Amino acid sequence: MSDEMIAPDGVLAAPAVHEGWEFAGWGQSERITDLDTTVPLERLDQGHKHTLGKWSSTAICGNDITSSVLYVSALCIGAAGVLAPVALLVVAGVLFLFRKVYAEVGGALPLNGGTYTLLLNTTNKKVAAAAAALTLLSYIATAVISAGDAMHYAHNLFGGLNIFWATVGLLGFFAFLNLIGISESAKVALAIFIFHIVTLTILA
Repeated sequence: MSDEMIAPDGVLAAPAVHEGWEFAGWGQSERITDLDTTVPLERLDQGHKHTLGKWSSTAICGNDITSSVLYVSALCIGAAGVLAPVALLVVAGVLFLFRKVYAEVGGALPLNGGTYTLLLNTTNKKVAAAAAALTLLSYIATAVISAGDAMHYAHNLFGGLNIFWATVGLLGFFAFLNLIGISESAKVALAIFIFHIVTLTILA
């Protein structure tokens, strides 16, 4: 317990505290005005350090989008012929319908993991694991089909090219890029991204 004390000059003095085991004393404080220049200073709130630049990050994400555009364009041209622009407009319209859904999900769960993270937060682990497995299979199948199509195109230019082994070599090359790290592979991704943009610009 403590009682306020009034000094003779009318100034409020420190409260009188009955010494006991629950009170360790008033203690003391010091104000340091100058630090020695040899003392190392380190900020505690350093935050997240970015390891990739804007171009490298854009290239890694943009290759997925631009490669899909090239892939779908070739399929539409092969199937629709002269009506390919109409087919591409239909595809773009269907994707536009899901734009708000993707934006809402991305804003509500700004986390890595894509469909797996979304289903893990809205359903159970079994459904999320099944979605993750299907996503992996989809990416693997897309990579194999894309590499095979690329080697078929290359075979038209170079008749002696073995399509099977060329496809295996191309997939092995990209697997090696993933193994050496994202910072190193980002340089190759940037070159591919620029090539995609130039190709789409010429086709437009």
